[in-house]
Amino acid sequence: MYSYLKPVGLVILFLLISQTVLSEIELPDLGNPSDIYMSKIEEPAIGRAYFRSLRSQKQVVEDSLLTEYIQNLGEKLSSKVQSGDFDFNYFLVPQNSINAFAIPGGFIGIHTGLCINADNESQLASVLSHEISHVTQRHISRQIGDQVPNSIQGGLVLLGAVLLSAVTGSGEILEAGASIVPSLLAQGQIDFTREMEIEADAIGIKTMGLSGYDPYAMADFFNKLSTGDDPRYAASVEFLRTHPTSVNRASSAKKQARKIDVDLIEESLGFELARARIRYLFGNTPEKTFTYFNNKTKNLDLNMPLSKRSIGELYGFALSSIDLGYLDQAESILKKLSKEYAEFGHFHIAYMNLLIAKGMTRESISYIAERVHLSPRNIPITLAYAETELNYGSPKKSHEILLDLFNNIPPTPPQIKLIANSANRAGDIADSFSYMAEYYLSLGNFKEATEQLKIALSLNSLTKIQASRFMARLIEIEEYMQEMKRANK
Repeated sequence: MYSYLKPVGLVILFLLISQTVLSEIELPDLGNPSDIYMSKIEEPAIGRAYFRSLRSQKQVVEDSLLTEYIQNLGEKLSSKVQSGDFDFNYFLVPQNSINAFAIPGGFIGIHTGLCINADNESQLASVLSHEISHVTQRHISRQIGDQVPNSIQGGLVLLGAVLLSAVTGSGEILEAGASIVPSLLAQGQIDFTREMEIEADAIGIKTMGLSGYDPYAMADFFNKLSTGDDPRYAASVEFLRTHPTSVNRASSAKKQARKIDVDLIEESLGFELARARIRYLFGNTPEKTFTYFNNKTKNLDLNMPLSKRSIGELYGFALSSIDLGYLDQAESILKKLSKEYAEFGHFHIAYMNLLIAKGMTRESISYIAERVHLSPRNIPITLAYAETELNYGSPKKSHEILLDLFNNIPPTPPQIKLIANSANRAGDIADSFSYMAEYYLSLGNFKEATEQLKIALSLNSLTKIQASRFMARLIEIEEYMQEMKRANK
């Protein structure tokens, strides 16, 4: 047994500071101390700390179109199996390896390599469903509890180290905290039992059926990963190493699938667009990427019906063509796709970039502004509009666009940095430093956040309203910092 006073202080504090930038801070429910291993409040606190760490190490894909896709897919699945116990967050990891992982509190990461190697959306959904099941069944906290002595205490010490490191700016403290519970949150070190894997498979297959995805896709994906042409392939697949398999696992998954009665949905074009975008953003050189998509699309007739796979490859071809200056062929593709699949922002953003590449910057602003009018507060399209105004139009307008968006939709750290840049370019210097304070807060760097606010408060151009607002925020952060220091004593 251990005292709950210190952990509770840490949990309260962490949840307070992790609330959405530009929103009200609410006092969280403390949860039930009788929860086994980690409470349902402690789990997301530790998960958020680890997610911030991944983000600070650039191990989170910060592309709004890809984030939108993976979050929508994940929510479609998780909405079928949980009643609000977890606030799921899905993100892509810029790694070519085939892997996925869950961390406490409902954070689920998918390696970009897994998206590329999935044959269809159902296979990708099968992996997400499996990881969702690890979360809802609380396998992670249970395994940490079984594998690491005094794991609750250790996990909260690690969380405390993360927070204290943010306060002091000392990386040594974080390293010391991490050494107390080595690899506590490293998915590859969490050895799920065979029973847990079977349970996650079974629940995941049921989830897929409820969501309209092919329940046989899980077995298909297991077979795909374990039976590559190269006998060394299976041994090198990270997903198979971090998710222990057995000879009968694919067979068991198939048996489970037979029990599921499902009305299959049509798989989305979004999956193919995401795969193409990943290849474009994280593939080889622009020249090799162009060659890849050119080979895939050179025999396609734009006047004939196209498969979803072909549409995705045409999208990738258009993007790589713009990069290399082959604008005419990109234009013919994007005009067709943006008209026939107008609900997908991918094509409109690409066409906007095409206009910019042609030197038609005014036209690009008008074009994307019209798309925002038709899809208000769509995150990718609105961000594209704001960036285009910032670079080729009015920074003040860019600032206004982003303020409206972020007052309604929580921003990511790069997006907060974007509004700081817009404010700076618009001449709102004091506000730009204030936004940068929020940027550092979003990464858990309290020390740098206070420095940004102090700079803002020192400016001669500061208004009384700004001074009052910045000082209140500075006091608030400093009080949190003091609380963290006390909680770690």
